[in-house]
Amino acid sequence: MKTRALLASLAEADLRLLRVFIAIAESGGLAAAELRLNISRSVISRHLKDLEVRLGVRLCERGRAGFALTEEGRVVLDAARRLLAQIEAFRSEVAELHAGMRGELNLVMFDKIVSNPGCRLADAIAAFGAEAPAVTLNVFVAGSSEIEKGLLDGRFHVAVHPFHRASDSFTSVHLFDEFLPLYASPRHPLLAGGRLPSDDELRRAAFVGLGYHSPNMESFWRLGLQPAARAFEQEASVLLIRSGRYVGFLPDHYAQAFEARGEIVRIPSETLRYSCEWQASIARTPPPGRVARRFMEILVALHAPAAASGA
Repeated sequence: MKTRALLASLAEADLRLLRVFIAIAESGGLAAAELRLNISRSVISRHLKDLEVRLGVRLCERGRAGFALTEEGRVVLDAARRLLAQIEAFRSEVAELHAGMRGELNLVMFDKIVSNPGCRLADAIAAFGAEAPAVTLNVFVAGSSEIEKGLLDGRFHVAVHPFHRASDSFTSVHLFDEFLPLYASPRHPLLAGGRLPSDDELRRAAFVGLGYHSPNMESFWRLGLQPAARAFEQEASVLLIRSGRYVGFLPDHYAQAFEARGEIVRIPSETLRYSCEWQASIARTPPPGRVARRFMEILVALHAPAAASGA
């Protein structure tokens, strides 16, 4: 089989074809990949065809109906990502034997954390940059499932994200907490005349729920609430709350700017609120390189004083 030929004699040319294929898949087609790779579409098409011949499988469907990966293409994409990540980790580890820290660090974070006063990620980046100026830092924003998958296949080296679930696949350390009160528009009927609604009234209101699996969604269900609308990003939650039709939970630090402009108001409640733990994670396999380990050490050390003091 041609697949065996690839595995038996993997060359730099094969790695180049795999990188082109990853760019095509992540861009959503040959036309978009043309801008990313800065090579002509005809060359990209030829590279794709060469890889398909090399592997002996069709990787994607392309034509008037649009672009889509085949089942074989999805398998090859995941395997190629893991392979290239492991090669990069190997190169970085070997380079570190002869010099200071070099290579790349792929940091991924869940969205809307920069304004959290407990988050010292920017300080960690500054300290790490001063210590390892030759390392190129790439920062990504992703959801919980994509973060976990990226850590496991080696695309991401360090993650800062809400606690999702305990896993033996990761080494995770608590960093800081996030508080999510309930918010509504001043125009919401429950706030008419400046009154404060009871919890029973609030439970009957139309709620915004998150449309993806996350600690926030799990807390939402534990409170016994049913979503009347779903948001797939916090920006969408704010939009729905500002409409005056829905109430919903938001991180208090993120909501401050909207509160200051009078666009939303916090609704005091002893039961309809929750907190979320944020953590830093690295994968156990593939094992993190020296660069990722050092960044993790700096990140944890900068958050440790805040955790000890309760700040």
